[in-house]
Amino acid sequence: MKNIIFVSLLMIAFTSCKGDVKEKTEFKISENKSSNLILNKLKNPSSEYILTVAHRGDWRNAPENSVDAIKRAIDMGIDIVEIDVRKTKDNHLIVMHDKSVDRTTTGKGKIAEIVLDSIQKFVLKNGAGMPTKHKVPTLKEVMNFVKGKPVLLNLDKAWDNLPESYAILKETGTINQAIFKGNDPLHVMRKKHGKLMDSINYMPMVWPINYNIYGETSEAPDVYAKGFIDKYNPIAFEVIYDKEDSPVIDAIALMKKENISVWVNTLWDELCAGHTDDKAIENPSAHWGWIIEKGANVIQTDRPKELIEYLKSEGLHD
Repeated sequence: MKNIIFVSLLMIAFTSCKGDVKEKTEFKISENKSSNLILNKLKNPSSEYILTVAHRGDWRNAPENSVDAIKRAIDMGIDIVEIDVRKTKDNHLIVMHDKSVDRTTTGKGKIAEIVLDSIQKFVLKNGAGMPTKHKVPTLKEVMNFVKGKPVLLNLDKAWDNLPESYAILKETGTINQAIFKGNDPLHVMRKKHGKLMDSINYMPMVWPINYNIYGETSEAPDVYAKGFIDKYNPIAFEVIYDKEDSPVIDAIALMKKENISVWVNTLWDELCAGHTDDKAIENPSAHWGWIIEKGANVIQTDRPKELIEYLKSEGLHD
């Protein structure tokens, strides 16, 4: 009898202590969320919903640009994942940021000088530089993975291989789950790609000065943006400003007037006038909040979990 009472008291004590344990944050994706809904929010920006972008996926918990990093970002409720596209020696498109495999894999050498079979013998490294079980994915593998899932992908650096990238999207049925971007003026993009420009979701990048293809002349941010607004239908504008009084800030007013999404990267100082993720962790309203106040309705971050938590607390994300 004493043993029974002792066990019962232990169980009560355990249950009481368990209640004091801090629960882990859980992200629940809305059942109604879909890639089409995200695309619609991008095409129809609202100050009441801020779209979130995970830079290279959830790279703090999985190798950057890996399928697992993309999956983790989707699972936490991210709207868009940014990935990088490179071409191998034998003309396959893989997902990797650097021009070489040295930093992010167990291999060595420039991607353009290595065939795909050799690259896939390497494994990806984690954020601490340690080998993992993950392989370097091809763009086709990534697009097949995200197909039908509630996420869009931003294909950074795909401007060097736009037709080949588009062909993979068409093959995998994921054209409307991808966003292309680039720095060239519209007339240069038309000269390079013709009618293909009308078949993709394209986002021009707006810098304090946008150079033409020869680098001989430059366009002010508002002039560059207006060139797309007048003769094209950009899915969004990615704006880059290194100072709070940058002329790019003024160009945002033109984008907002035309109801076009404004995308800002809070990754490092030069991209967002110093209002970075690291500062936002300490004071989100002063930094992510400042970015939103200046017109952004899309934020690319290296702190996806914390950004989503902040936006939810402000009623700006599902």
